[in-house]
Amino acid sequence: MGPSIVFLIAKTSVPEFFADFPNLTTLCLSTSGLFGMFPHRILQVPTLQNLDLSFNSLLQGFLPEFSRNSSLQTVALSFTNFSGMLPDSIGNLRNLSRLSLANCSFLGKIPSSMSELSHLAYLDFSINEFNGTIPSFTASRNLTRIILSHNALTGDINSTQWEYLQNLQTLDLRNNLLQGSIPSSLFALPHIQKVQLSENKFSGEVQLNESSNFSAYRLDTLDLSSNDLDGPIPTALFRFPELKYLSLSFNNFNGSIDINVIQDVSGLSYLDLSYNNLQVNAGIRSYTKSFLPPLSTLRLASCHLRTLPDFLLNQSKLINLDLSNNEIEGIIPRWIWRLENLLYLNLSLNYFNNMESPMPTSTMSLLDLHSNRLQGKMPPLPPLATYVDYSSNRFNSSVPNDIGKNLSVTIFFSLSNNRFYGNVPESICQAGYLQVLDLSTNSFRGRIPSCMANTSLKVLNLQRNYLTGSIPEGFPTTCGLRTLDLSRNQLNGHIPSSLSNCTMLEVLNVASNQMDGYFPCHLKNTTKLRVLVMRENGFSGQIGCPRNGCKGTWDLLQIVDLADNFFNALPPKACLETWKAMQTNKDDTNHIQSSFLELSGLYYQDSVTVTVKGLVLELVKILRVFTSIDFSRNNISAQIPEAFGTFGSLRLLNMSGNEFSGPIPPYLGNLQVLESLDLSRNFLNGSIPLTLSNLRFLSTLNLSYNQLIGPIPRGKQFDTFEANSYEGNDKLCGLPLQRVCRNSTPEDDFKAPPPEVQFDWQIISTGLGFGSGAAIVITPLTLWKRSQRWYSYRIDRFLLVFLPMLGFTYMIWDDQESEDISERGNDNQFDLNEEKSRERYCIFCSRLDYNMMKVIHDPNCTCRDTPYNSSFSSSYTSS
Repeated sequence: MGPSIVFLIAKTSVPEFFADFPNLTTLCLSTSGLFGMFPHRILQVPTLQNLDLSFNSLLQGFLPEFSRNSSLQTVALSFTNFSGMLPDSIGNLRNLSRLSLANCSFLGKIPSSMSELSHLAYLDFSINEFNGTIPSFTASRNLTRIILSHNALTGDINSTQWEYLQNLQTLDLRNNLLQGSIPSSLFALPHIQKVQLSENKFSGEVQLNESSNFSAYRLDTLDLSSNDLDGPIPTALFRFPELKYLSLSFNNFNGSIDINVIQDVSGLSYLDLSYNNLQVNAGIRSYTKSFLPPLSTLRLASCHLRTLPDFLLNQSKLINLDLSNNEIEGIIPRWIWRLENLLYLNLSLNYFNNMESPMPTSTMSLLDLHSNRLQGKMPPLPPLATYVDYSSNRFNSSVPNDIGKNLSVTIFFSLSNNRFYGNVPESICQAGYLQVLDLSTNSFRGRIPSCMANTSLKVLNLQRNYLTGSIPEGFPTTCGLRTLDLSRNQLNGHIPSSLSNCTMLEVLNVASNQMDGYFPCHLKNTTKLRVLVMRENGFSGQIGCPRNGCKGTWDLLQIVDLADNFFNALPPKACLETWKAMQTNKDDTNHIQSSFLELSGLYYQDSVTVTVKGLVLELVKILRVFTSIDFSRNNISAQIPEAFGTFGSLRLLNMSGNEFSGPIPPYLGNLQVLESLDLSRNFLNGSIPLTLSNLRFLSTLNLSYNQLIGPIPRGKQFDTFEANSYEGNDKLCGLPLQRVCRNSTPEDDFKAPPPEVQFDWQIISTGLGFGSGAAIVITPLTLWKRSQRWYSYRIDRFLLVFLPMLGFTYMIWDDQESEDISERGNDNQFDLNEEKSRERYCIFCSRLDYNMMKVIHDPNCTCRDTPYNSSFSSSYTSS
């Protein structure tokens, strides 16, 4: 005879011989470290009544077909790796009273045969992948708990006939795709205590029977947040006498509501009305204050409040207070710091301009004051706060040198977008738990503390300051950095080699500095890299890493911005083929972000700037589906590589201001989600491929100042582009240009002699012997009227650099205008003979157009200070 009850505490697989015990009634293997495949025959033992395999995360299995003679009463498989679909024969378990499958891997529809389980009292299918509609449970009149949260269930819930479930106490349908109205019969169930319907698509008004006997109801938790509900909030909701938790946030409720409606709900401790279209009146009569329930959480974000609710003075038990995104002005009063139990305070996105002392209490864990008008010195920090955000205010002071002492347990700290000045205190490195440090958009100067490389940081954002020196070396092998943004400073030097230890790095932004060196091939171990921005620096050489065979690939790389550098070659085909994220168009609406305080759901949102048609746009949230390549304004001389035609997810491509030649390849028409294409100011020739007209998302096109010929394609997106998309191509014709196409062969439309090229020489001093010799060599060449285009181009590039060094003015004339490239005495002067550590130079934003034989100037050319470097001179003046 086999045993009737088996308990097992061991780390092992489940022996199949248990299925051979003829009298087995209970098998309890919960939390036993089981692994492997569970023998499904055990579930078919006819005498088995109770099976508990819960909390064995490595245990796999599936539910078999069940016979009608099964004795199963309890099946607990929660927090295991059981998977597959539920069999229709589950309806044969007529004795089943408890079925718990939470946090498994089940999928598919919930069988309609479950409506036959008349003894079922407890059902938990949460955190699985069930879909389809919720079956009727009208026969299961003993049900007390239905928990189906965190699945993909669809449809409405009006057909479930809830009125038959008179014993139901808990209904949890959170985080699904349910829609339709919420049936009023739910609230009339005599024993219902918890109704949790958040994170769905429910719509319409919440209907309650005003004539009901609310005093008999036991509802204590109602969560309708994050739906599409509208209409006024029924005041009858506040007539449930045992209501403790009420969340209506993130809906479309409208109208106005007085906060004193809660005075009849004496047990209410949690109230959230945030983010609706509500006007909350929080100014209540003084005699009413003593009758308000002692709240522990009050969230009234985005409720059009204009003043702080004064009834908060008497809320001594308040733990969480969120009044963010309102219109509250004036001073943050001292009494708010005297709420001794207050742990969470969010007053962000208001109009506060000052703070009364005493300042934050020692108990406060989260303090968010960002986006106000606070000014003066930085307020003291709560000594035990894990989250502190003072960003986007008007604080104007230095940061205390010993600030690290008050960051001993802080995980998130932001002072961004203020007016802080001075050095970045080294004591910040003492914050051993700090994961996010954002000091961006201030006036910090000096060097980045070298100790900052050896910290626990996940996010370091120092952009838009005046920091100098180089990026510190010494990133350890334990580096956990995910975001490093040092853009828009005055940093120099190379990207440090030790940064390769930061294998979790997703965002690297060093744009708009004075750095140099080569493409960062030493970061080959950072396989999670998604955003690489190096624009406006002095980097040079080849893009990509052909020397190591393109190993250590960046499969996730989605934004590459290398504009305004001195790169001279594209990545080899083998390197481009490793950029997998550019190739597959995935429907991913998630953002690049770094999470911290996991249980709180808080995260740091990464951002980046991109350039589209000369406009600098900031992507406050970087979708993982957004991809872009910007190689503009470098010295790249090549044809557009064939590998670009495989980047099917690419949305922005900018290769303007280089030396690309050859035709525009037709395979660019394969980039079906491309939104912006800029190939201007190159030497591209041939006709515009008709395949580009298939790019139905293309909203920005710039092909200007090339050597393109023939008719401009018509139809689809090409009908939306203006003439400036094609200017500087004298052999293009057709709308939107005024030039009419007349002949069948494009070249036949344009047979005119090239304009003459003349030079205006200034008087050369007799002491410049070297200059005279150069003039003797150069002058005959410049007098050729029909020289070969490629030869003229090489000579012009040489003259643009060499002659200004000798004091000459190099001018190119046509019939209509003249352009002086390096006129002395104006803002474009660059004196190479002065020896000084720092010079003021201007980028010569000019390019010779060999169709019209004139110089095209960029009006956005600006000057800036930089250490003298001859490579800057030659590269900028020749670009």
